[in-house]
Amino acid sequence: MSEKIQAIHIDREACVYVRQSSMQQVRTRLEGQRRQYDLRERAHTLGFQRVIVIDEDQGRTGTGSVERPGFGRLLEAVCSGRVGAVFALEASRLARNNRDWHHLIDLCAMAGTLVIDHDGVYDPSLLNDRLLLGLKGTMSEFEISLLRQRAMEAHRQKVRRGIVMTQVPVGYVRTEEEGIEKTPDRQVQEAIAGIFRKFHELGSVRQVLLWYRDEKLPLPVLSRESGNRKTVWIEPIYSSLCGILKNPAYAGVFVWGRKHTRTSIVDGRARKTRGHARPQDQWEVVIPDHHEGYITWEEFMRNQEQIRSNAGWNARMGGPNGAARNGPALLAGLLRCARCGRALQVFYTPSKRDGPLPRYWCSGDRAHKLKRSCITFAGWRVDREIAAEVLEALRPLGVQAALDALDQTPTRTDEKRRSLELALQKARYEAGRIERQYQATEPENRLVAAELEKRWNNALTHAADLERRLEEVTASAPQLTPEQRAQLLALGDDLERLWDHPDSPMALKKRILRTVLEEVVADTTDEPPAVHLRLHWAGGSHTQLTVRKNRTGDHNNVNSEQVTDLIRDLALVCDDRAIVSILNRLGYRTGHANTWTEKRVQHVRHTKGFPACPPPEQRLWITMQQAAETLAISDASVRQLIEQKTLPAKQVVKFAPWMIERAHLTLPAVHRAVRLIHTGRRSPSRVTSNAQTPMFIDASEV
Repeated sequence: MSEKIQAIHIDREACVYVRQSSMQQVRTRLEGQRRQYDLRERAHTLGFQRVIVIDEDQGRTGTGSVERPGFGRLLEAVCSGRVGAVFALEASRLARNNRDWHHLIDLCAMAGTLVIDHDGVYDPSLLNDRLLLGLKGTMSEFEISLLRQRAMEAHRQKVRRGIVMTQVPVGYVRTEEEGIEKTPDRQVQEAIAGIFRKFHELGSVRQVLLWYRDEKLPLPVLSRESGNRKTVWIEPIYSSLCGILKNPAYAGVFVWGRKHTRTSIVDGRARKTRGHARPQDQWEVVIPDHHEGYITWEEFMRNQEQIRSNAGWNARMGGPNGAARNGPALLAGLLRCARCGRALQVFYTPSKRDGPLPRYWCSGDRAHKLKRSCITFAGWRVDREIAAEVLEALRPLGVQAALDALDQTPTRTDEKRRSLELALQKARYEAGRIERQYQATEPENRLVAAELEKRWNNALTHAADLERRLEEVTASAPQLTPEQRAQLLALGDDLERLWDHPDSPMALKKRILRTVLEEVVADTTDEPPAVHLRLHWAGGSHTQLTVRKNRTGDHNNVNSEQVTDLIRDLALVCDDRAIVSILNRLGYRTGHANTWTEKRVQHVRHTKGFPACPPPEQRLWITMQQAAETLAISDASVRQLIEQKTLPAKQVVKFAPWMIERAHLTLPAVHRAVRLIHTGRRSPSRVTSNAQTPMFIDASEV
């Protein structure tokens, strides 16, 4: 027994710290694990009665990059003063970094705890032992760093030569020289190539995903089982499609270092997070033409640009290079403000008659400088004019586009049919292979025969399902008749009719505009109200276009001038309630196709500046009933005077009251007719028959 082990140490506990750096070591390095657990016997041999084994840190590295609950438990026990000695196989078992090592040594020196390994017994309170323990910790940290450096440098050298060190992507297999080549499975090859063709056609990962799901076509992926991962066919998911489209290996390029690890300090310890993407110019190794690719490098770069344009702010704004967004606004993402250079945003106003109507606007620098918006204008007229310009430019290509559509119609069907044919061919092979296994099984071995029979039935069912789907695809393949071909060519010559056809998809129209136009710079003027557009074509040409703009308050839902004039005239003699009754009885509607209410009539009067109907005694115009009261005659007599044109009056519209100017009640002809009515005599018109009523009459006739 060492003289450093005193009774004060033996009276305490002995802690045996057991650790291995990885789970691979825990599974395979059993001898080292056994040697660490044997330290319990050594502790008993040295006289310690209470021995505690701390092995919670199995499979955790000692470099300090991960939390070690077992090491924390050891520190807590040492600080409490109940530990007399800490047993470890070597210094590297306790810690591989100086921070944790010296922290433990400092606590052991203060608590009077010994450190014991296979080389000897150390008392951290003694200067020489503390120096030796410090050297052990430093050498342990240096050793792990040196081993890691050697391994990483050897790995980098192999990577620089293009030797594949990781799992090859689906569609490739590893060669004997540690390279990669295309898989010999033609079904997998066709499936991978089809993904790139479909993305080139649709321009969006999500649209590719929806197409494959609608067509119920599975895609190959690598199984998640450990060891030799095999190819399995599953329903496509977004992450697997993105992984294929973003992997440069499919362009025949070997790339290493696309992602890196970031280190941050959390709670005083280094925390590493992996999988952070690097910019392309920071990739560590790039070897073009390393192997046969499914696409070219140029096509791969175009795909990456398309995916970036479809994501983030570009996707929300519907950028010119991104996928077309939903909605009827054709120019979403193409318009740019001529005043501040910002992209114009789009919003929709509801309309019962025409559905949502687009409107473009530029918010300017309102968020920072609290300024008003730069420009805003309605979208339907601008969309129509720019579409006309584009169709005029594409008119010479209309017939050629129709011919291309005729050529592509069978190609799209052949792609799906080819995938089903390859899948059916493999399914038949699997069914035949299982049948041969079943036939080779001894009949007495019923356990194996029953399982093989079940697999054979499943394989036959799968093959029959593929045969049925292949027959459906073949039967549903579009066969254009001569009349349909002639109609398609006619539509190619008449692009306007094809553009306005109800079955023309809005997304396709937007893609056409984004193909021929890079952007459209817009500005507005108030006098005259117009939208000035500068079209930047993809070929570098520029076109100026001016579109008429509605004045402020003039829109599709504005009230008609006839209704506005009628409200103005009726307000001279009728209150708002009477006006509402007359308008609704005549079937007039608001600009939004609603019935009239008092609030809506009041809104029209306020916006147009029409005064409300004044009190009866202040009105310049009165009704027929009010005129009868003023003249002290009956309503029928007033109506007779109006019919005889003796009393001037007007009726704005049917069912509206007659409007009589108050000043006309004092006309001499009206006074003469009223006197005749009061005396009970016949009206002048009945005396003179069809003769014209004289303006002046003799006083003796009254």
